[in-house]
Amino acid sequence: MRKRRLGILSLAFVAILVVPGVLLIAPSSRAEVTTAWTIGLYIDADNDFDEYWEGLSLPYLLEIPESAEVNIVAFVDRQSYLGTEIWEIEGITGQIVETLPEMNFGDGATLSWMISETATRYPSENLAIVAWDHGSAWNGFCGDYTSDDWIYLDELKAAILDANVYIDILAFDACSMSSIETLYTISLTGLVDIVVASLETVAGDGFPYDLMFTPVALDPTRTPDQVASDMVDGWAQYYDPKNEFYYATLSAVSIGSLAQSMSTIDAWCDAIHTNLGAYYKAYKTVVRGTYSVFYTKYQVDMVDLGNKLLANSKITNSALRALTQDMIAAVEDAVLYLDNAESTMMCGGITLWWAGSVDWNFYSDVYAGLDFAAYTGWWDFLSDYNA
Repeated sequence: MRKRRLGILSLAFVAILVVPGVLLIAPSSRAEVTTAWTIGLYIDADNDFDEYWEGLSLPYLLEIPESAEVNIVAFVDRQSYLGTEIWEIEGITGQIVETLPEMNFGDGATLSWMISETATRYPSENLAIVAWDHGSAWNGFCGDYTSDDWIYLDELKAAILDANVYIDILAFDACSMSSIETLYTISLTGLVDIVVASLETVAGDGFPYDLMFTPVALDPTRTPDQVASDMVDGWAQYYDPKNEFYYATLSAVSIGSLAQSMSTIDAWCDAIHTNLGAYYKAYKTVVRGTYSVFYTKYQVDMVDLGNKLLANSKITNSALRALTQDMIAAVEDAVLYLDNAESTMMCGGITLWWAGSVDWNFYSDVYAGLDFAAYTGWWDFLSDYNA
């Protein structure tokens, strides 16, 4: 879960003025004018993040320069009241343009509806969707306390497919979503170009939206590749100078490149499994020394894992070593842009679940249902490894 920053005061909702420059207005019809970009935010604040929407993310968004060619819209569900808000952000003004009944933001069907509504209401040449809330790598994201629900990866895939809208950038302002399991599932839709996410904990400050999206507001001709680069650069501007965020890392991943490399990653997974009997103890040593996500020692960085495998003198099988080098290259080719903090410098931008016995016994049934686990046989490997 994202680390919470202390000292943030929850802002009360009022009918006329919410925060400086933010007005509540009646629903209005919107002319369907195609613009260069639409940035749609799926704000699941119906949980312990309620205060962060108005306290942090909205003020960042209000700092983005107004542009006639860039739509910024947020679909917001909060814990403090029953209902769903649709916000439009234009320069220093944020307007609630429509209020809907309470919705379950922990349901993939709601995410699918949001993607469809964003594309229909705000047609544009390029579309960025940001999922905002808690995240837990392959174990899903966006928890809705009112509905007691959570979006799992099968729901994410169905949401994208059902919306049937091409997403140029799918970003996760949520923890640990840059996992190979998540990225592979997204690749199966064929509807996402780039994913921007962190393999680590995302601080309570979340995405610095002003630094990330000001460049496209000033130059709406920027391509998805350039905007993804802007997002990583904006993250770096905000987090790199702050020593307290020593774990901060963000990557932009080409889903097309990853999809083309999955046969290589699959072959590497098979080789890891085939050599389990010979290298079980070496594997355990390597995994213990590999960079792992802040809140779990089992979600490990794939590039660091590969380098540690190659550095282990006991792992001598030439085929396994060659495939490990290929796996590293595949991950590095898929990661377009990456920013690491001091403690994450060894990270390559994508993680993999290499579970120990405690977590395996607790989560193995969930993991068995993942597309990645089935395609690569990684569930079978982990089952034998923990046996």
